[in-house]
Amino acid sequence: MAKQLVMAKPLTVTASRFALASILSGALFVLLLCSLHLLQPEFDPTWRFISEYALGNYGWMMHLAFGLLAVAQISVAITIFPHIRTVTGYIGLVILGISAIGVIIAAIFVTDPISVSLDDATFSGSMHSIGAMLDYTPVAALLISLSLCRLDAWRPMKRVLLTSSVIAIVAMLVFVIQIPQDGQFGPEVLAGLFGRFLILADIAWLIIVGIHAVKLGASNK
Repeated sequence: MAKQLVMAKPLTVTASRFALASILSGALFVLLLCSLHLLQPEFDPTWRFISEYALGNYGWMMHLAFGLLAVAQISVAITIFPHIRTVTGYIGLVILGISAIGVIIAAIFVTDPISVSLDDATFSGSMHSIGAMLDYTPVAALLISLSLCRLDAWRPMKRVLLTSSVIAIVAMLVFVIQIPQDGQFGPEVLAGLFGRFLILADIAWLIIVGIHAVKLGASNK
């Protein structure tokens, strides 16, 4: 017996605006991050974390980038809230909200250099780490995607949503595997590279959701 699709509520004008905000915020995040790679080449992208850009002369750009990421996460959550009908979807929304809070914390507090051990971490560095550890956007993406795919309006995006969320999950797992147990980072540890893959996978999913939501909003006019 074929699974019956559920009709989705039309997106309001406000929801469409939040969807557009998620797209613009995500795109600006990528633009700022790419710019920081050029402006601060002293941070080797293969093993230095993107958070360390906040330690350089253009640190304000990294703070802004994290803020934009949080805006993208919150905007997507607000946009799709009326379309969530399952417990799985609501759990995904909660995780996405917690992730946004974590990113905001990471935006406010500056990380310590990667050479600083956990025992010597500053208060700011510890708070930044806590914020980063709260970010489970890939998990939220998968749960939300599974929920949205039940709706007729989102069915055309089923393959794209699930593929992008699974890619984010894989990127997160690979990133975690790269973290050395002794906490000693160096050029041989590619945590920076896979961390960048992870954040770009997160942004890709957020933008994909935002773009389709904008299209849904336009079709309701």
